[in-house]
Amino acid sequence: MGLNGEPANMRPVIIEVCALLAMLTISVSVVLFLAIWSARGASATAAAPRQRLATDLAWAAIPCLTLLAAAVPALIAIVSSN
Repeated sequence: MGLNGEPANMRPVIIEVCALLAMLTISVSVVLFLAIWSARGASATAAAPRQRLATDLAWAAIPCLTLLAAAVPALIAIVSSN
């Protein structure tokens, strides 16, 4: 057992999950920056709402998946500690 009764092997898993989430956040930021940069010279006409639907859903899903990726290991650790 490690500190506070947690299993000693849980710490590297938490560090790996945090590193993965950090890389995901940086990757999303880079993609967002590149999308904005490439759209600067695009025409001023807006896309039809149906053309943006898939993009809007994808951008909404990314934070939800990130939250789930952080919450599931925490929930498992809390449940297993009781």
